[in-house]
Amino acid sequence: MILYNLIKMITTGLLASFCSFSVKFIDDIPKGPCIFVANHKSILDPIALIDALDRRVFFLASKDLYKIPILNLMLNALGTIPIKKNTADVNALRSALKLLKNGYSIAVFPEGGISLDKSVKKIYKGAMYLSYKSGSPIVPVGISGTDVVLPMGEYLPRSGRISVTVGKSIYPDLSLKKAESLEKMGNAVIAALNNLINYPNSK
Repeated sequence: MILYNLIKMITTGLLASFCSFSVKFIDDIPKGPCIFVANHKSILDPIALIDALDRRVFFLASKDLYKIPILNLMLNALGTIPIKKNTADVNALRSALKLLKNGYSIAVFPEGGISLDKSVKKIYKGAMYLSYKSGSPIVPVGISGTDVVLPMGEYLPRSGRISVTVGKSIYPDLSLKKAESLEKMGNAVIAALNNLINYPNSK
């Protein structure tokens, strides 16, 4: 927790030094464990999400990221959960469910990686599965401007504006069969993310 707070303090200062950073809450975040899901346009997105939220979150991150020197040390130090891309990684999902059961919140980029699309078109069902199995709500988060401040393939940030908009919670419909509930939630998450990305004053 100390390392997490230290990183948050440092990155908040860094963001303020080269861009404006704003956060808007459409509704109150539930007090219990949540699954935060966000669109993904830049490597700055995890930092923007950490700095926007007032609680500790554990990220699910691609195992490929652990191959990058230094970054792998930071990911391990932060307790990030490694997950195999394009698969139903049972071990990663079990680890995430355990954290939710113990009262911690999870953060997921359900597109599975950085997307160059202007809108969210397709997401993986991992976050919906975690919500259905744990009963924890999904909290959609729209992030705008990170792709301008630090575009994909670049490592030196530009000046610009980053906006984070936190939306209304989405709860699993436990009266439906699992497949139907996951499909319903997935559609709701895609719609919410696209609305939040384009929310007034988010750009």
